[in-house]
Amino acid sequence: MSEPAVTTPPASPTPKDDEVKKAATTAAANTKKFEGDGLPFRAKLIGMEDLTVDRDEKICLDSMFKLKAVVRARGEHKQRIQLNLTMTTVKITDETTKAQIACHEIERISFVVIDPRDTRAFGYIYNTSDDRHQFWAIKTERAAAATVLALKELFELAFEKYTNDVKLKESESKPAETTPNGATSPVLPPQANAGSIISPSAGSLLDDNSIWDTTPSPTTPPTQPVVVVAAASSGLDLWGTNDSTPAVAQNPAPKAEESLDSVFGDLSFTTTSAPSTTTTTTTNSLLDAFSTPITTPQTQLPNLYGNSFATPIQTNPINTMPNYLQPQTQQQRPITPTSILLQPQQSQLSSMTPSPISPTPPPPVTSPFAGLDILGGFNPGATAKTTKESFFPSAAPKTIQQMQIEKQKRTQFSQRELKAFVVFLHEEYGVEFTEEILWKVYGEKPNIDDLDTLEKFRDQVDPNDHVDINLWNQLNSDEIKKMPQIKSYADEATAARWLEWHTRISQRYSQVSSLLEWNYETNITSENAKLMSNQNLLVSPFARLTLPIAKKFNAQLKNSTNEDLKRVMNRCARGTISYDDNEVEVASKLSSQLESIFGTTTVCELNNTKQCHTIEPYLTELMKKEKDYDRLTWAWEGWYDACGMKVRPVYLTYIDLLNKNCKANGYSDLSEEWIEDYEMGNATEFEGILDQILKDIAPLYEQIHAYVRGRLCAMYPNKFSCNGPIPAHLLGNMWAQSWESRFDDFIPYPNAPVPNITQVLRDQKFSIHQMYKTAEQFFTSIDLYPMTPKFWARSMFKKPKDRDVVCHASAFDLGYHDDYRTKICTQIDDDYFYTIHHEMGHIEYYMSYDKAQPFVYRSGANSGFHEAIGDTIGMFAISPANLIKLGFLDENAVNEQFKINYLLRLALQKVAFLPFAYAMDKYRFALFRNQINRNYELNSMWWALRVEHGGIMAAVHRNDAVHFDAGAKYHIPSNVPYARYFIAHILQFQFYRALCRIKGQTEDLYMCNIYGNKEVGRRFKEMLAMGSSKSWSDILEQLTGERKLESNAVLDFFKPLYKWLKTENAAKGYPVGWMPK
Repeated sequence: MSEPAVTTPPASPTPKDDEVKKAATTAAANTKKFEGDGLPFRAKLIGMEDLTVDRDEKICLDSMFKLKAVVRARGEHKQRIQLNLTMTTVKITDETTKAQIACHEIERISFVVIDPRDTRAFGYIYNTSDDRHQFWAIKTERAAAATVLALKELFELAFEKYTNDVKLKESESKPAETTPNGATSPVLPPQANAGSIISPSAGSLLDDNSIWDTTPSPTTPPTQPVVVVAAASSGLDLWGTNDSTPAVAQNPAPKAEESLDSVFGDLSFTTTSAPSTTTTTTTNSLLDAFSTPITTPQTQLPNLYGNSFATPIQTNPINTMPNYLQPQTQQQRPITPTSILLQPQQSQLSSMTPSPISPTPPPPVTSPFAGLDILGGFNPGATAKTTKESFFPSAAPKTIQQMQIEKQKRTQFSQRELKAFVVFLHEEYGVEFTEEILWKVYGEKPNIDDLDTLEKFRDQVDPNDHVDINLWNQLNSDEIKKMPQIKSYADEATAARWLEWHTRISQRYSQVSSLLEWNYETNITSENAKLMSNQNLLVSPFARLTLPIAKKFNAQLKNSTNEDLKRVMNRCARGTISYDDNEVEVASKLSSQLESIFGTTTVCELNNTKQCHTIEPYLTELMKKEKDYDRLTWAWEGWYDACGMKVRPVYLTYIDLLNKNCKANGYSDLSEEWIEDYEMGNATEFEGILDQILKDIAPLYEQIHAYVRGRLCAMYPNKFSCNGPIPAHLLGNMWAQSWESRFDDFIPYPNAPVPNITQVLRDQKFSIHQMYKTAEQFFTSIDLYPMTPKFWARSMFKKPKDRDVVCHASAFDLGYHDDYRTKICTQIDDDYFYTIHHEMGHIEYYMSYDKAQPFVYRSGANSGFHEAIGDTIGMFAISPANLIKLGFLDENAVNEQFKINYLLRLALQKVAFLPFAYAMDKYRFALFRNQINRNYELNSMWWALRVEHGGIMAAVHRNDAVHFDAGAKYHIPSNVPYARYFIAHILQFQFYRALCRIKGQTEDLYMCNIYGNKEVGRRFKEMLAMGSSKSWSDILEQLTGERKLESNAVLDFFKPLYKWLKTENAAKGYPVGWMPK
């Protein structure tokens, strides 16, 4: 609507007129980047959903959460798009086809929000002409703040351009008015109204009331609400940083008909004034689209133009954070304009609309800009300091996801602070001094490149890109009701359909269980334990429904010619179910309690009961390094008493429940269920294979035992019999399962060079991150896979100081979007150097079969295979040839004496382990079969097996009535079968020998190095990629040409050592054996 004509003489230009013209010129200059095709941003379209309101932060973030979850659940890739911000519209174009998806006029965008959990995701509400409120969720290529800031700038420019045009027009057409004191009176800005976004369009479009769905304004202006006037110097304060005088409430002056409000009636402007009345300043309410809902009571404005959106939206009482984009005084809420969606997109996006499933929404969050570092860079101090309490309000209980996000933010902040500290020390004191100080403080060198790398990976990983537990469970709950109809259990087509249905549900439950297990083991709390228990209860009905059906299919399909179908159905038919929910809940709680006992048990000093130590890292390190007999006795006895005695009653109750359930499902006991997984025959056949292998290895082991015992007898005279078993606390390991930590006391040739990896790592100031990167370089050199960004962003590399964790090293396949993690309380020494390669070897196995096999075959050929893969990689990692390549060993040092030293050190790790591994399940099988009297031989039977098969005895006298020393080993309370490790220690030598043969090396295998050999890596990867799609013997044959476990691979490798030990023991008079003849 145009201004009425005013026939007055033109006034002389005033300074105010010049300012208006200058402002208009500046605004025009700043619009250049939005002209033409506009400002482009690469992004991905997460999805679109219709909302019930036109602006609400919580509802928008809930929608963002659902849209992401639905995309993940369907396994879809987000559509790649390009956003173009022009002066009139936001255009969305398919990046590949260049087809325009949508064209959104900015006057119809009512709310913009950044996802505070994901700095690359934002969304906005776009209002259609038919009164629909569409929320568009978008994932930007880089930080979303850059795109949102550009949007904000676009809105500012549109508002400023139009305002300046109108002011210029008014200044040219109206005479200057004077106040009583002669000062020029300012042109009053429009008063607050129930509007929101202005149209950025220029010229007549802004005067076209039809665009705004408005009617002519009434001739008499309505009563205006109270408006607050600010100081003249306040200016446009986008971020709330201006220091202004206190605001004073005033009533605005009446406006003439056809003022800006009549043309731009559906916008809300807030004007403020200080006591000075010479000037006024407007704030851009256009930016209300970026604001968070506030709780200040609002004054209802009359609907001047009959706009259907004139009623102010209800405020969101949850979010009490300050509104960064407007003054913190009473404000009017904007109305929501409408918008138009291109018709072709209506059908195109129908598949993106979330299913009716409503997962538990994320917690309330703060302002969309809170905590974004990028904004602080534009205007320091612009955003309020975000604390843990404000980021996740304490009123809402924290979920696992929230705690993970908080931890990630704290880690990033700590690393940035550390990086700044390192840089400062470098600049002030030099590199050498800095490294010396940091090594003393941190126990490692915090390399700047390491920090940059980890920060880069964390920035790459979407914190929301993980399994949504509630949504996955809801999807399964819905799908379980849709089980295919079964007419015949012998029909292969019916079986295939049923398997497809079963697999989808099983995969989701597996992903959820893996995530919950990770959460618990990296943060031992009662809440996490309860979540695991609840999940077990949730899964039980599905298992009860499907296991009997799978068993029926399996029985009917035994004569099928479809080998894949038979194999998969056979695997589905394994396992047990419980029909008693109470038993399921009790078993789950007992399992969590057992893991908690192991992870939290401490041993206190005799003279200081307030100084207590956990098994990792203190007690483990003490057993490695301490030589004092009494100190070792204190640590050993303290741990076995504290842990084993606590585990005893809980464990016995737990296995009774498991045994009862196994018998109810047709197994004789729990041992039979465990043995079934190995696919090595029945219990008698399986145990016979292990018995024979241990018998084959016995001559080599006995020579090692005799040599070690002879050396220890010389170190600790009169402490134990030099003809009998060795006390368990003298071998450098709490469980005497491997003895290499005491190698310095047993070294055959002390003057010969020894590859002391621990010393080299410390001398070269290796950081923990460097140890992991060294392992990764080994894998990639043979064309295996690099670790994924999520591995670096989400793994637990060090023991945290703020919570209890299970420190036992392990690798996790979360089964979702390349999410692989390791959990190691890493120390810088040779043991952890080996362990890192071992655990990352597991992850290489995960990655290989995940890429090549369907879900049903994504596992090791048998559980022993997984451990063997990790150990094979570990052996190559510490081989002399690889150590030479890494610069850890001088090539000229390798001679016959070096060879014996090296082989003995490796034998103390590999061969010494076998009797221990054998005894672990031999003991449990007897316990499961009720072959052990729990009152009189529960503990003594354990030590009887250790003595008989390994020549190892308890460090001090034990009591059957109270002690349970087997329970002091992690795998007992965690109920992890241990025969897999025995099998792995045989298989790894078969794998090692086969890979060396592929390389072309058949002699001196201890010097074999496959680093950089792509052909070896290709053959190895082929075997890994098979997963469990074939029987373990078929897969073993594919790489080695052998179809069974063969102890000769171990004996061949250590043959030079065996010959030397026989000669040395005879020469020193060391007796061989420990049992009375």
